[in-house]
Amino acid sequence: MAQPMLTLQDVQISPDSLPQQSSDASNTIFLINFRNHRDMYPPFGIMYVADALEQVGFTCRIFHETAEFLEDFVAQVAAERPLFVGFSTITGPQLQPCIDASRRVHELGIPVVWGGVHATIMPMDVLKEEYVDFVIVNEGEETAQEFALLLAGRIPPRDWSTVPGLAYKREDDGMPMFFRERPFIQDLDKYNPRWDLLTDVEAYLIPSGPYTRAIPVYISRGCPFRCGFCYNEVVMKRTWRQHSDEFIINQIEWLKDKYGVDAIDYADDYLFGRIKPMQRLVEKIGMPWSGQVRVQLLKPEFVQWMNDTGCQWVNIGVESASQEVLDRMTKDQDAEQIIWGIGNLVKYAPHIEANCSFIVGMPEEQPHETKETFDAIETLSDLSENVRCSVCVYMPYPGTPLWPKALEMGYVPPKNQEGWVEMDLNRGNTPWMSDDEAQVMCDINDILFVGRSRGHWLLRPYYNLLRWRWRNQYFRHYWEGALKMRLINSPLKPLIAWMTKRMVIFNQTTHKGNISEGAELLGLDYSQSSK
Repeated sequence: MAQPMLTLQDVQISPDSLPQQSSDASNTIFLINFRNHRDMYPPFGIMYVADALEQVGFTCRIFHETAEFLEDFVAQVAAERPLFVGFSTITGPQLQPCIDASRRVHELGIPVVWGGVHATIMPMDVLKEEYVDFVIVNEGEETAQEFALLLAGRIPPRDWSTVPGLAYKREDDGMPMFFRERPFIQDLDKYNPRWDLLTDVEAYLIPSGPYTRAIPVYISRGCPFRCGFCYNEVVMKRTWRQHSDEFIINQIEWLKDKYGVDAIDYADDYLFGRIKPMQRLVEKIGMPWSGQVRVQLLKPEFVQWMNDTGCQWVNIGVESASQEVLDRMTKDQDAEQIIWGIGNLVKYAPHIEANCSFIVGMPEEQPHETKETFDAIETLSDLSENVRCSVCVYMPYPGTPLWPKALEMGYVPPKNQEGWVEMDLNRGNTPWMSDDEAQVMCDINDILFVGRSRGHWLLRPYYNLLRWRWRNQYFRHYWEGALKMRLINSPLKPLIAWMTKRMVIFNQTTHKGNISEGAELLGLDYSQSSK
């Protein structure tokens, strides 16, 4: 990402120019991650930043809430007036409550600091917004420490340009400025995820096969691969770093003792950055597990090892079944490996759930290439009920390898942060992808290939129609979906709920929360449905 070249003389802003805080609150910092209703992964980013800040003498409060909490959050900020409020940002709908809360906090005269993947990818654009005062770019621990100490007046005053990893506004004209990135943390063990600062750790326990108290943990950062659509190229620069085995084992033992955890979800971007050492670590920990793999790994002997070590489910970023699309996105994967690898998983470890993710609407993707992916999803789903295939829609990210191609093809980036709210993995995000049709495609995908919905024989015409749409990529005139929603929201809702419960088998529980074929709107609990 292009950055302005600065000299120290260009920057005049100092901590004294910021809104002054009452002395009794200068030691407190609020950190918040607004989540959606389905995502209950712990907010690891702010959990680590909180530890770094507490190590240098600050008191942190962590919030991980949905948009419904916004008013309560602002009220607490107004009452306690922290030194600053840090927002962990994610591109898409979750950005809206960040924007709304940031405006309110800024009006209170309290510095607003954005961090996370979204802000890291576009710090200069973020700082164009009046309600954002600073951006912490990339890893936040040490930048947050230095920034907080400077802001609190606990180290000698100096220019913001001297803080690596900090983007800010020039005092005289408000121009966004960013001097340089901070080097990556080499010893990840310096900082701990602060589980003790979470309101309710029990809320993050998830099902994993027959186990009911699995918990996500992060043991590494980054990914060594070069997928052209991925933020990894911008944020982690294709690096991969790991906590020490001792650190990881101690954390998991503490979680077992404190919360009765019975399985581990390795929530890393990519678990097997080093294959043999990570296998040995999983063996040392000796608990049922889940994590991210690539199809190339799924050789019979590796799958047998997964089975022997208690693997319950895996995430597999398949992305596309078209070799041409895979090559254009630099996935470094052969299309023929897809059926082969997941076939090995089904054959040698049939109990392991495979959560396969795909992307459609890539730059230059043709209808026949998309059809290859759709056909492969049907083939994979026919292998086993334990194979789930989710489809999302390509979202262009600034600085990623495919960004220039997206611009060349007519993509126009949002003019402000509210525009980025509209970006969503279930919507058409580019001029070559219809928004309405993308949402219908994702709805049908959730029904057939994620929830694996099956119905009474009376519903066979409905499912046949969905299959026909899928096979023909025909997502216009989705009258059956509109009819279903009208019935759900009509006086017939109790009858529809009764019939759905008795006529539809649908597994809404996934490793990241619940999906719903109208089940949530109907007040139905499918979380215990058999797979």
